[in-house]
Amino acid sequence: MWSTLSRLTSNPSAALRWASVAALIMVALGARVAHASQPANADEPAAAPSDEPDADSEPAVEPAVQKEFDDAFKDAPHDIGGDPSGGSELTAQQLRAMIKAARDKVIPRLEAKLERKSAARMATIARIIRWISIAGVLLLAMPLFLRKKYPNQLGVLFKYSALAAVTFFVAVNLFGVVALGFRGAQAALAQQTNPQIKIVEGFFDALDEHAEEFLPVGSALFAPTLYQLQDSDDQPTVVLIENGQRLFKDAHVFVTIAQMFKKLDVVFALLPTILLLVTMVLFVVAIKPTLLEIIRLPATAAATGGGGRAVIRSAIRRLVSELVATLCTIGVLLALSLISAAILGEIVRPALFSILEFFGTSVVYLMLQKDASSGLVFASLFGVISFLVLNLAAITLAMSFFLGKSQKIFQRRFHDRLPLSAHARFWKWGTVSVVFAQVLPLLYMVLSSWLLEKIETRLIGDDVSTVPWSAVMLVGPGLLVFGFALVFWAARGVRAIKFLFGYKVPAVTVAPRGASEPNS
Repeated sequence: MWSTLSRLTSNPSAALRWASVAALIMVALGARVAHASQPANADEPAAAPSDEPDADSEPAVEPAVQKEFDDAFKDAPHDIGGDPSGGSELTAQQLRAMIKAARDKVIPRLEAKLERKSAARMATIARIIRWISIAGVLLLAMPLFLRKKYPNQLGVLFKYSALAAVTFFVAVNLFGVVALGFRGAQAALAQQTNPQIKIVEGFFDALDEHAEEFLPVGSALFAPTLYQLQDSDDQPTVVLIENGQRLFKDAHVFVTIAQMFKKLDVVFALLPTILLLVTMVLFVVAIKPTLLEIIRLPATAAATGGGGRAVIRSAIRRLVSELVATLCTIGVLLALSLISAAILGEIVRPALFSILEFFGTSVVYLMLQKDASSGLVFASLFGVISFLVLNLAAITLAMSFFLGKSQKIFQRRFHDRLPLSAHARFWKWGTVSVVFAQVLPLLYMVLSSWLLEKIETRLIGDDVSTVPWSAVMLVGPGLLVFGFALVFWAARGVRAIKFLFGYKVPAVTVAPRGASEPNS
């Protein structure tokens, strides 16, 4: 390759021809990308509306699923309203049939929606990466800016400008392959790892498991809510809490809580993207020096009389090493995503039950107490939602810190040939720390659920008129939030996260390996 380049660029005119060919190739690629980013037949007038669903429409509901849904809700109320104190007109079996029918419609629609969003994000990422890679054609203009500084090195400038443009194009697209590959893997594993799906499943599981406890407001609240879910894209928990305000016109606190949960759901939706961005940012930061070397390649070659061969070899080596290190990190991330999703799935079921339970308690409280306090309702539901936020923070921080250190260790392995065993302490205690930081919330959820049941049974007793509502509404959320924070600290969960954050990994050797190679 190098001998061919030397022959082609032995004089300025040959160098100019070489640069022109490279420019034409890259411009053609840019035109192809631009064409791919436009819809087909963009110049044609829009087609008339059609009854046929397009690729972005809701997936068709199976006739059997629709029939099951219609049968389950045939005699059930479809609208929120009526007297919430009128007792239950439903049996647990009927309510569970509605839960199953709603679940069979909601979850497939959510999965299809997430798949469409993932495909749209992948298309956007691919388009951005391709255009950035095409920007490498600008490097072909570097001889115009450097010719006065290096007047006798025009052939070298053209030669290495073309080589820098091609190398930049390849480097950025390798990054794109990594990003899109991981995004595709995330999409394939969405059903097992996506937190939004876990929350929806947790809602239906908690409601089904404790259906008998929700029968007092089954006809007035839960049955209409389940029916409404067929036309809603919001989290079922959000729809349910918002419907609380329809039962009690002045209970605007339910709308406030529902908006908070909706924002939390947005955070859950961004979690896979955040973890992808963490990995990709680490990759970009790592290859930044390499890309700068590529950009400065023409000037380096001209300054050394054509000695850019060592630089380009070093850049390629470092790029490949970084690519392998990032692929290893992505493998770790996928494994962690499966583990955290399994743990999160076990956490959200009792956590969602706690939200539903305290929401139901709030409804009963507003129904029985004439001087009911909205602040007490807010504090109760806010506390349970805060517990979910703490769990999310523990999981996200542990995974992010573990990924960051893993990537640095893999970089040392593939850049400097430092064995992975040199960081045996991290692989041992770091793995224990990241798993422990995720398992501890689950263990606490199991313990607190049992303890809350005992406390509430003692507080409520047999006489509703003597219920200490302040204690009932605040003890549970307080136990979940402050008790969890105390236990997480006492059980050294904070120390585990601090270990992941503070573990020191020396920086990769900056000096290019090829620096000592002879100039060409």
